[in-house]
Amino acid sequence: MKRRPPGRAALIGRLFALLVIQATLLQARATDPFAFFEPSVSLTADERKRLDSGGNIARVVPAQEHDIAVFAAVPVNVGGDRFVAWVRRIEALKKTSYVLAIQRVSNPVRLEDFDSLTVEPGDLEDIRNCKPGKCALKLTAAEIETFQNTIREHGTDWKPAVEAAFRRMMLQRIQTYLAKGHEGLSEIRDVSPPHSPAIAFTGVLQRSEFLTRQLPQHAAYLGKAPAQTGGVESFVYWSKELFSRKTVISATEVSIVRPNGDGLPEVVIASKQIFATHYMDASLGVTAIVRDGPSKRYLTYLNRTDVDVVGGFFGGLVRSILQRRLRNEAPGVLIGLRERLESGEPPAAADAPLAIRAQPLR
Repeated sequence: MKRRPPGRAALIGRLFALLVIQATLLQARATDPFAFFEPSVSLTADERKRLDSGGNIARVVPAQEHDIAVFAAVPVNVGGDRFVAWVRRIEALKKTSYVLAIQRVSNPVRLEDFDSLTVEPGDLEDIRNCKPGKCALKLTAAEIETFQNTIREHGTDWKPAVEAAFRRMMLQRIQTYLAKGHEGLSEIRDVSPPHSPAIAFTGVLQRSEFLTRQLPQHAAYLGKAPAQTGGVESFVYWSKELFSRKTVISATEVSIVRPNGDGLPEVVIASKQIFATHYMDASLGVTAIVRDGPSKRYLTYLNRTDVDVVGGFFGGLVRSILQRRLRNEAPGVLIGLRERLESGEPPAAADAPLAIRAQPLR
């Protein structure tokens, strides 16, 4: 016996049911404060329950190439204005026992911005032994040659001269980056084959798919030199931080965006590595305050870093160790950040650099 095809009324009923289901799913997505991070991160029901009860979450995000990625979130009781005010005072926001020195640079950047930067004795010795392709620091061939010439010219008193040359190198790298972006930076000649900072960061940005989908204009900004773009508040700072038993000197560009659209965070802070002396070939951190209804807010963080030690024979083991450490430490870092934000307004800076007016981006 043949089955009769469904009548017109039945078809309309089924279509209506499908539309209701689709609308429900879209509504659920629109009210999900963490949908911004999809497809990179999708929270489970248990993770949402933990956050709603005042706890925190941290997890390793699946990564490609040499990447290590981690996501963390905690409830927070402040809004975007307070967060932006603290970010502008980056020295006060980031200062911990692991951050040995930090300074926001001037606009335009000056050599005096690096007066307080010192180079550890171990790094000075490594610089003295540097050769292109055999160097413990992430330097270019031209920088290695400059340091070697400085050492020869100053004989036994070479250390202060190399430290001064290092500060000039920091200035030149930041100036080049601001004018030309990563494309203007030369290949790194450490112990790895020659590699391009531009290629490394482009890969990290492309693999941060949530950002290119949700904030394509901000992603486009991050892919260019600051001098080639406008309408985004940004600044650069340098820091000297303790990673395990080694100090890392780095420079970072921070950009601040107030997204304009339903389901987007109140504020998004992107931290883009310009360069680092050890471990990291490229890094992009995105910190955001997301809202769930009129009162609930969460402080969220997603970092993706191209690390130079995850390849080779022991690459998988090293990756798992680093991922476990990042996952274990991320909640504490985010909780410390929340405590600072909730403590009140940041301390005033006597000579804080002027900020560029931010424009809404989607």
